[in-house]
Amino acid sequence: MGIIALFVFIAITVLVNVLLKRNIAEALLLGLLGVALVGGSDALNLLWTGITTGMQSEVTFAGMAFVFMGIIVQATGLIDRLVTILNSIFGRLRGGAAYVSTLSSAMMGLIAGSTAGNSATVGSVTIPWMKETGWSSTRAATLVAGNSGLGVALPPNSTMFILLALPAAAASSSSSVYIALIIAGAYAVLYRLGVVFLWTKTDKIDKTPKEDIVPLKKAFADGWSSPSIFLGILIPVAITIGPLATWLKESTPVGDALSSISIIVWVPILITVIALIEGGGHIRRNFARFQTQIVKDLPSFATVGISLFAALSAATIMEELGLGPQLSDALSSWNLPKWVMLVVVGVITVIVATPLSSTATAAAIGSPAIAALVSVGIDPTIAIIVILLCTSTEGASPPIGAPLYLSAAMAGANPTKMFVPLIVYFVVPMIVLAWLVGMGFLPVYVLPGA
Repeated sequence: MGIIALFVFIAITVLVNVLLKRNIAEALLLGLLGVALVGGSDALNLLWTGITTGMQSEVTFAGMAFVFMGIIVQATGLIDRLVTILNSIFGRLRGGAAYVSTLSSAMMGLIAGSTAGNSATVGSVTIPWMKETGWSSTRAATLVAGNSGLGVALPPNSTMFILLALPAAAASSSSSVYIALIIAGAYAVLYRLGVVFLWTKTDKIDKTPKEDIVPLKKAFADGWSSPSIFLGILIPVAITIGPLATWLKESTPVGDALSSISIIVWVPILITVIALIEGGGHIRRNFARFQTQIVKDLPSFATVGISLFAALSAATIMEELGLGPQLSDALSSWNLPKWVMLVVVGVITVIVATPLSSTATAAAIGSPAIAALVSVGIDPTIAIIVILLCTSTEGASPPIGAPLYLSAAMAGANPTKMFVPLIVYFVVPMIVLAWLVGMGFLPVYVLPGA
């Protein structure tokens, strides 16, 4: 029933949104009802479970918080002043904002494994910058959503540790997986830089004209306080991850509480507060513009909130209906050659990671997937890397991924216009990359004896 529910959800969402041209929020709500009805007599209980989970999810709140944050940083002019400084540094490079966005996602991936957190923190700065330098809203949101998977394609992340804890992974080690994933993740980053290069050519993104590039000294003099927006990202990251977080946890009574805060919740809150403080003078001088901006963008709150709520609720119901175990049982019963098994495992992992998070996917089908790959002669470490690369598509897999809707909200883009580009440029290529690594055509280093 879980597999049936997945196909019902996708079919209803595509039918209502693409063919009937209805709002994505409406489509996802109807998809949620369709998923619940698959449960038959238990439909009402399943629907209630899904609704309560969706309403309590921090991602639902974070999505709306980022919309509000975007309104504030635009209305105060903070983002314009920051973009002026960034263009003074990178404006002479064609597509410079997109390259910086991709590398920033990679750096975030090395310190935090959350795909939603990756898209939220990186997108909050680079999406407005990309739009200012010629990228379309759809392209900017697609790149940030697609790059969010670097939170799983690079170590360390919770999905990696879940897979390592499985009995099927006993023949591997955390050190071996870490090193191998660094190399495989580097392939993923290089591929994404290639996508940016291609898009820069096809979209005819030019260098910023010299006359539009403000000298760095003047840009910094006019907007020296605008980089304070980065404090809204750095503070939550620093107190939850790394040496400062460890020191706070071991040496202060509030360390445990601070280390457990949610990055994707506190980033928009802090950036909003910083923008209001930094741009307070601009608000007072032009309050009418500030008020108009808020009224204009209020409808986006409903669209983003409902979309995230419906997607997360539907994912919960599919999990309740046993989507993971059902696909797991099917996978373990097949007897296929190595190259075919890699394709099958890759596709099934991506399908499961569409409604579920990467961690839930690893928990649901990790053991049979590793066992299936090892059974055809693949090293256990390589098997784990293959699964991690495929689960990294969770944020780019339409129609459910939270990073998809977070990025679309920040860019003011239509999420459905991102579906095909995300599949073509990020989902399918990650399956191909995982296949190439699994077959040994793209080498990764495995520690001896691991």
